[in-house]
Amino acid sequence: MNEVIIETERLFIKQWTLDDIEGLFNVMSDSKVHIYTGDNPWTMERCKSYIEFNINRKVKSLEDFHGAVVLKESNEIIGLTGLNPYLTKEPEIEWQLGARFWGKGYATEVGKAIIEAAFKNTDITKIYGMVNPDNIGSKRVMNKIGMTFLGFREFRGEETMFYEYGGVLWKK
Repeated sequence: MNEVIIETERLFIKQWTLDDIEGLFNVMSDSKVHIYTGDNPWTMERCKSYIEFNINRKVKSLEDFHGAVVLKESNEIIGLTGLNPYLTKEPEIEWQLGARFWGKGYATEVGKAIIEAAFKNTDITKIYGMVNPDNIGSKRVMNKIGMTFLGFREFRGEETMFYEYGGVLWKK
């Protein structure tokens, strides 16, 4: 995979480099980013470890990747996104954006771009999305990117809203 993985009108998603630690920290150290994740604000060391982990994995496919979400106009890292292994050929979509970038359509833009790229360039069959029931913004994004609500299921010890996308529109 090249450094830029996906490009949209306002954003690009790129592979992590060690130069991205401070940018990631600026997003992930904000407690607002973690309101619905159950996670704590990240330290600089955790940001470095996360980036090093992703660099060392040397991912070669969109089926299982994590990248930086970068705002084109400023070249600023505004979050992270990726596909996590969930079921065979059925990953989970994830994104976390800085709070000051919420409500601007970036999550929808990222979600649509990841889904399209993954179905065009891999042989995955579905993408799942998991949402905290209190996270109204993420529920809206799931609907906007074409995910179908499957119901409530336990995930990582909590009741979670499950969504799926079957990829009918973007099959090779």
